[in-house]
Amino acid sequence: MLDFSVSVLPLLTVAVVNFFLSWIYYSPAVPWFKVWQKAVGMDPSKTTMSEEDKKQLPRLMGGAVLATFLLSYGLQVIVHSVKATDFASGALVGVVLCLAFAVTQGFNSQFEGRKPVLLVLNNVLYLVTYAGFGGLVAVWR
Repeated sequence: MLDFSVSVLPLLTVAVVNFFLSWIYYSPAVPWFKVWQKAVGMDPSKTTMSEEDKKQLPRLMGGAVLATFLLSYGLQVIVHSVKATDFASGALVGVVLCLAFAVTQGFNSQFEGRKPVLLVLNNVLYLVTYAGFGGLVAVWR
């Protein structure tokens, strides 16, 4: 049976940390930023946002915030339901969830014309976050 109980502090912590970790991962501060920019079709020489980009920002950020809370909630439900109680078992649950859902979704996104390098870049982040946060949720009830 699924355990839908949620601990608020771990939910908020995982969501906020995931949001900012993702923000940093896809920022110019990392060496693979230009590779990512090219893979998504962005102009690397562009340094300012257009008015159209600015109009889309609330929707994009809202979606990112919603996604990070859904990830945090889903990890808690599954990790608690399988009764993972140590970091390693929680991390393993996170890896399985990542492979079953994030990676498969990434492969299917290639039908949209996404490049394989984007699949790799995105799924490295997902694997690390699902495993790390799955372990954290297991030990922090």
